Amino acid sequence: MKNEERLIEVMAELLAEVHEMRVDMKTQMRDLNTGMTDLNKRVGRLEDQQVKTNMELGELRLSVMRLADFNDRIIRLEDTVFRRAS
Repeated sequence: MKNEERLIEVMAELLAEVHEMRVDMKTQMRDLNTGMTDLNKRVGRLEDQQVKTNMELGELRLSVMRLADFNDRIIRLEDTVFRRAS
């Protein structure tokens, strides 16, 4: 009888430990899911910002190209004007 009672005690302790492990695992999974949700939101915001940055870089590139073209025109105009003035 003593062995059976001890066996029941051990099994009850194991069951309590398994239950505690499941509760801990469930909490960890909930925290992980929350972290993943937050991470996905951050990645989404970073992707949106990257799109905006790429568009702005494209606009800056076009502006620089226009300025370079404008600069070339001014140089040709100056050359023409100064040749005639000489």
